[in-house]
Amino acid sequence: MNNLYARAVFFTDDGERSLRYYTEQLGFSVDWDLVEKGRITVFQVSLLGFELILNETWEPTRGRAGHGRVFIGLEDDQAEPFRKHVVAAGIQTQRIDWGRPTLVIRDLDANELFFWLPHDDFTGFQVQPIESSGIEESMT
Repeated sequence: MNNLYARAVFFTDDGERSLRYYTEQLGFSVDWDLVEKGRITVFQVSLLGFELILNETWEPTRGRAGHGRVFIGLEDDQAEPFRKHVVAAGIQTQRIDWGRPTLVIRDLDANELFFWLPHDDFTGFQVQPIESSGIEESMT
């Protein structure tokens, strides 16, 4: 049997705003999008092999934006390209302890991208201190 092809889905309150953020701020590429009534409501973006679907909320999914979290563990050979991308793009990051030191990127809706870096090497990252951000600081 082949491996399953899976992607996470984050909900957003505004698909077009999120598309701009993921492409212009985070440097993702658009793989596909769905336009309904002249607005982008669902789209997939990718970066360094990671693919993510974002879905604009509507009546049955109101309140789901900002509750997403995806975990990405980086291998030794992936750390430097990732570090270069984040630093060059000026992406704001935070560092928390989530089982071990974890790099966090939060989108405009507060969905979270969690990264474990090889050897817990945060060299070069400009990490912001965690204030009462609502990020759970334990493996729950």
